[in-house]
Amino acid sequence: MSARNAIVVGGTGNIGAAVIHRLRAEGLHVICASEDVTRESSDSMRVDVTDEASVRSLFDKASAAGPLHLLVNCSGFGAFTPIEETSLADWRRSLDVNLTGAFLCAREAFKRMKAHGGGRIVHIGSVSDHLTLPMNGAYAASKHGLRGLTGVLNAEGKDHAIRATLLSLGAVYTAFWKTRPEFSPSDMLSVEDVAESIWEIARKPLHIRVDELRLVPSKGVL
Repeated sequence: MSARNAIVVGGTGNIGAAVIHRLRAEGLHVICASEDVTRESSDSMRVDVTDEASVRSLFDKASAAGPLHLLVNCSGFGAFTPIEETSLADWRRSLDVNLTGAFLCAREAFKRMKAHGGGRIVHIGSVSDHLTLPMNGAYAASKHGLRGLTGVLNAEGKDHAIRATLLSLGAVYTAFWKTRPEFSPSDMLSVEDVAESIWEIARKPLHIRVDELRLVPSKGVL
């Protein structure tokens, strides 16, 4: 097992919580980081991924647990509207959370992993990071940016045993879909499917790179 200390950003969300549960079941020390955390502890810390100082504080406090081996970026925001109806506020929020937040967290993780012999960074992507879908302007722009960021992390981390993965997901049944009864959970991935895939990435030795993994339900794009 190459990963021992982990941070899951967006850990109170449906996917993040499942990832934390899976990693802890394998014996990892996992810090749940989220804007929703109100009472901090050694394994639960508050972070605003859009705020540089908040992100830096998270990683400084997390260093008390020892070297960081795994970062999973699960924070996300989606506004699914036609371009002509997409507000500037939603555009900015999508980029701030999905891309800038991932950059800030990855930057802090990269510094620490470089100093301690390497590690893995996993970004939650989407089919929107490689497919053109309607009503995905802001979301797709942020996820395409995440694809580029992941590639740069691998290029700059290759000599430091730092490996980044873009986990591009199809539909995953989360609370979001409960407002859309026309879609069936049986046609989607489960959060446990996602968590299992992240564990399979995390457990690989660092001489193996997993640049991208696409995980979609059997029907593909719903």
